[in-house]
Amino acid sequence: MNRRKFIKTTAVLSSASLLKPSFAFSGSLSKLKIGVIGTGLRGQWMINLFLDRPDVEISAICDIDDKMIEMTKEIFRKKGRPIPKIYNRDENDYLNLLSNEDLDGVNIATPWRWHHPMAISAMKNNVHVGVEVPAALTVSECWDLVDTSEKTGKLCMIMENVCYRRDIMAILNMVRLGMFGEIIHCQGGYQHDLRHVKFNDGSQPYGGGVEFGKKGFSEARWRTQHSIDKNADLYPTHGLGPVSPMLDINRGNRMLHVTSTASQARGLNKYIVEKGKDTQTLK
Repeated sequence: MNRRKFIKTTAVLSSASLLKPSFAFSGSLSKLKIGVIGTGLRGQWMINLFLDRPDVEISAICDIDDKMIEMTKEIFRKKGRPIPKIYNRDENDYLNLLSNEDLDGVNIATPWRWHHPMAISAMKNNVHVGVEVPAALTVSECWDLVDTSEKTGKLCMIMENVCYRRDIMAILNMVRLGMFGEIIHCQGGYQHDLRHVKFNDGSQPYGGGVEFGKKGFSEARWRTQHSIDKNADLYPTHGLGPVSPMLDINRGNRMLHVTSTASQARGLNKYIVEKGKDTQTLK
């Protein structure tokens, strides 16, 4: 296959994959009505993308952080879209969003511990789910998502963004076209320096200090604690996700054994010592 034909083929396949979700949700060309639970920086990123689509309507948003709600409302104003209904009463107000709104789907971009219960509640309310990484924190929670999806008939999709990068999708198409022959071994990886995400000065999302928890801002407020509680690969799907469909995992093939290892957190320790000598965190 020459380069021109390859580009033409992959372009057609990629376009087809982008069209499928709208039909899966609604079965028609009418607008998709979605809700967004979690309007932090990740949720706002997704909202920007949703609002760029004329076939998507965001009916409701939910978050307990008033600052993030106000930032999100400004996005709607700049896009010339009406402000959606807001649910921000308390941590469980997402349940009211799911039960009160007539939604096709919901996007969940909250702190990780909420992903599983929110996804389960959405499916039980007859709503399709797109949930950020990681979709669950335990193996039993993973099976709970699968069982609930099968029982309710609602889709539950992990928003594993690496799988849908254009270069990754191009390689997947090449695999499915048989351009590499039989695939018997794959390696996937993910490298991301998250120290400036896990620690900041409490007023900006990235760097500037070593505050976290209640004194941190944005992801540092909740994400850092996961690294303190568990020295592990907290979301392996960034590296494992792209190669899984290339090996037809859960599409006729399956994993028999999974092994995960982690080194000592020397990088995080050094970062705190060097960046936080004069901060309250070390006192």
